[in-house]
Amino acid sequence: MFGNKKFDDRKPYENNNNFSEEKGETISECPICKAPIKSIYTAIRHKDSDQLVHFDCAIRELVREYKHKLGKNLRIYYVGAGDFAIVREIYDKKGFLKTYEIIERIEYEKKDK
Repeated sequence: MFGNKKFDDRKPYENNNNFSEEKGETISECPICKAPIKSIYTAIRHKDSDQLVHFDCAIRELVREYKHKLGKNLRIYYVGAGDFAIVREIYDKKGFLKTYEIIERIEYEKKDK
């Protein structure tokens, strides 16, 4: 019945990922900052060169590129699937973030068609 399942009979977790960061090696070099990329989880493909870049470097690049559109309560958010967006943050009377509104979507990673 319920609650009688033996958890010690489970198979141990096997990691099938053969990513280089487990071995301490670098995956590639970031073309923006020239520092090594050690984890695939902190990288995204560059919009122009299709090379891996640090996620933080991609955000800094977008902030420089779109700084004329950013202002009070306007930020750049990652919205998933390789896309970013310029977002207006809307706060309540107490100053807490209540909601946000996407102003402009920015396609960063090229989509395979």
